[in-house]
Amino acid sequence: MPDRILNQLCEYAIQFSYRDIPDEVVDRTKKIVLDTVGCALGAAESAPAKIARAAACEITSTMPATVFVTGRQTSPDLAAFANGVMIRYLDFNDTYAGAPTCHPSDLLAPILAVADATKARGKDVILAMVLGYEIFCGLIDRGSRERDRHWDQSTYGVIAAAVAAAKLLGLSAEPMAHAISLAVSSHISLEQIRRGQISHWKGCALANASRNAVFCAMLAAKGMTGPAEPFEGKAGFVNSTGIRFRSEPWPRPGDAYRIMEARLKAFPAGYFSQSAIEAMLALRAQIGALTRIKRIRLQTFPAGYEAMASGEANWHPETRESADHSLPFVMALALMEGAVEIRHYDEEYYKRPDVRALMQKITVRIGDEPVSAWPEVPLNIVDIEMQSGEIFSTRVAYHLGHFKRFMSDEEQERKFRPLAEPLLPKEQIDELLACLRRLEELERIGELISLTITPNS
Repeated sequence: MPDRILNQLCEYAIQFSYRDIPDEVVDRTKKIVLDTVGCALGAAESAPAKIARAAACEITSTMPATVFVTGRQTSPDLAAFANGVMIRYLDFNDTYAGAPTCHPSDLLAPILAVADATKARGKDVILAMVLGYEIFCGLIDRGSRERDRHWDQSTYGVIAAAVAAAKLLGLSAEPMAHAISLAVSSHISLEQIRRGQISHWKGCALANASRNAVFCAMLAAKGMTGPAEPFEGKAGFVNSTGIRFRSEPWPRPGDAYRIMEARLKAFPAGYFSQSAIEAMLALRAQIGALTRIKRIRLQTFPAGYEAMASGEANWHPETRESADHSLPFVMALALMEGAVEIRHYDEEYYKRPDVRALMQKITVRIGDEPVSAWPEVPLNIVDIEMQSGEIFSTRVAYHLGHFKRFMSDEEQERKFRPLAEPLLPKEQIDELLACLRRLEELERIGELISLTITPNS
């Protein structure tokens, strides 16, 4: 019995062509790639990034791919992992909000790794990114929420990464099907990755999915076969996970592209907090002395409450990773510091007594308006009540970076440059930005990757 889901994925990916991608989608893809590379550079000195690079650089390959920052070469799968950790670790790259949310720009790591190894063009990278977003976000949109609330986004991401890698490797339908089957049948991830006191692995899970996906595509290219009916078989993905995909056709040329609904972040914090941080910054100038605050009330939507305000770790973060997934912490930080920046995740901030004291004045509940607005609108409503009884209120719906309030080129640069400046000289940053903005013109993607390498490497 044929596997309908597998066959549809392969048919869609095989016919997907660069010539069908509208100019505005190419332009948006370049902006997302630019944002993602900046996030990777900003995370380069983090502990997980150093660990991932060290592990990747222990391996050499006859089909090499380059690791960001160091310029060292390794196998494509390990380059995908090392670069993927850098892309994701700061929690600063994009978000797609379907039923669950995901961070689809993580796909840039496996795409660049395979593109580098195969000496692909910039256009090939754009094609693979747009395709990868359609698969990743399309599966997110199609998947039921009956039993899948404890499966991590990496469970969908490994499928999209396998499709994108297979496309770049030029696989025909049969080996592509095997690549997808190998990936989906053996690499399911648990959402526990993002629960409790969060570890390094939160920023590494999708990078690991990418590593597995690239390896599966490379095996399939050499003739490895995967399990039959990986999705719809008796013990396949659907029956094992409870994720039942709605049956609907994949988009055709001229339809809307999901990459156009990706949302960039203005702050290095969990997506659900972006509009809450903006709201706190807007109120900061009005309230005067913070000691006059009696209580702070936030109305949010269920996804935000569940991920960033429902657990003990959200209120008493003990790790950097828990801190960036704590609504009360980032809200308190915005009020106290007037900013939420990478430096604020040092332990001295999230364990500081005055920060913890302000966090205890915050209450978070699910509100009717945010529930109705989500997922298109990540509405957060903030009320700050003073000791005098005076109340300051505001609401933010479309945060900076939302697809309905997308960043301008200047705003993107203001995000990118501080991320790159600790590593690269100004002239190299200028050249890298120019290269990212002409991505479709590059004959070899290695030209772009080489510009991420520090001068002393």
